[in-house]
Amino acid sequence: RSRGHRSPQRSPAERLELRRMISAVDARLPGGGNCYRRALVEMCLDASAADERLFLGLKAHGGPRTGHAWLSSWPDSANAGAYDAVLEM
Repeated sequence: RSRGHRSPQRSPAERLELRRMISAVDARLPGGGNCYRRALVEMCLDASAADERLFLGLKAHGGPRTGHAWLSSWPDSANAGAYDAVLEM
């Protein structure tokens, strides 16, 4: 977050483009895309994102693909009810 506060503050359109670029690069990393990594990178590269809440949604049965991370401005932030536990940071 401290690094993100030193980053430029982008317009909504610029943030959407940043998010798309982060996703494109993230998908090509070993192991494929990772929502937590995308959220952290966005927080490092945008001052507004650094101020947002980070959510971690978890399903009780655990295992692969049973969790999700997102920032409060992401469109899927309304999906919090799909998880058994949601942590907010």
